[in-house]
Amino acid sequence: MVANISFKNGKAEAVTALTPAWWDSENEYCVDKYMTSDEVWGDRGILNFDYALRPVFDESRSPIKGYLRTVRTDTGATVGCGLTNRYKLVQPRKAFEWIDSLMQDGVMKYASAGVLKGGKEIWILGVIPNDESPIEGEHHRNYVLWTDRYDGGGSLKWFPCATRVECSNTLSLALGERDRKLFQGIRHSGDMDSKLEAARNAIIDAKQAFWQYNADCRKLITATYTKGEAKDFVERLFPSLHDAASQRSRTIRERKVQAVRDAFTDDTNNLGDMPGTWYQLANAVTFAVDHSNVFAFRGDDTRFTSLMTGDGAKLKREAFDLAMSMAN
Repeated sequence: MVANISFKNGKAEAVTALTPAWWDSENEYCVDKYMTSDEVWGDRGILNFDYALRPVFDESRSPIKGYLRTVRTDTGATVGCGLTNRYKLVQPRKAFEWIDSLMQDGVMKYASAGVLKGGKEIWILGVIPNDESPIEGEHHRNYVLWTDRYDGGGSLKWFPCATRVECSNTLSLALGERDRKLFQGIRHSGDMDSKLEAARNAIIDAKQAFWQYNADCRKLITATYTKGEAKDFVERLFPSLHDAASQRSRTIRERKVQAVRDAFTDDTNNLGDMPGTWYQLANAVTFAVDHSNVFAFRGDDTRFTSLMTGDGAKLKREAFDLAMSMAN
């Protein structure tokens, strides 16, 4: 299984109601319904464990004053080290209990949840019920992704995203993170209760983002491109290299362009009115980044992180924004 999803007792610590799941090609961990709160937080739930702060020791087994490590209590694994006393440990159940209240109220439903890299990071994907399909042949759903890290290297983050269920393509709706209310990072320090409450209230703003995204999709599906414009679109996303560039760099660039060409002709990018439109071009890039193995981004510690919040997500947003700017 890809994406550094963790295993415990020989079983992946992940479950999803999305089919197909890009990280589970055999559908071994897919369920045919949205997940319940018990499946996430219950006695046998995916995220039914805690963390603890423990001392950091030197070579002589003496505690190092002022530094701590994060330990996952059910496995005993150290997932973070070198944390200071300013770090506020917020248990997963506490950090996400306001999300659970949204699920209980019917505002959202659990779509997937899981653990990455032995417990260094966890995620939850919730879906806001919505039957709008701005593009004929596609089903857009309003999702919100939450991730939290316990290795001291990040914060609790959430942002809205849309999933094309036919091929599990994902695209950040913050569109370059222009609206910081829709891409929040909550540091593990200070008054966590007030921070989590503010994040809960901000979920209302996500609905406007979904409305705008659907409106943008309708614009792209009604705007056609010329052959020259398509060539310019690809060139601006993947600029040709100078003569001094290495052969390896040239090969990587060509493989990326070819992956986009292959995605362009895929059946999922030729539904309904898609052929010949800027929407088809934008989705070809999204499809290639999500499904091709030629896109690897330095600095992203997992493929999951890259596609959802890292350089992979950035490239997909750039493609969408570029299509919006070039569409007549």
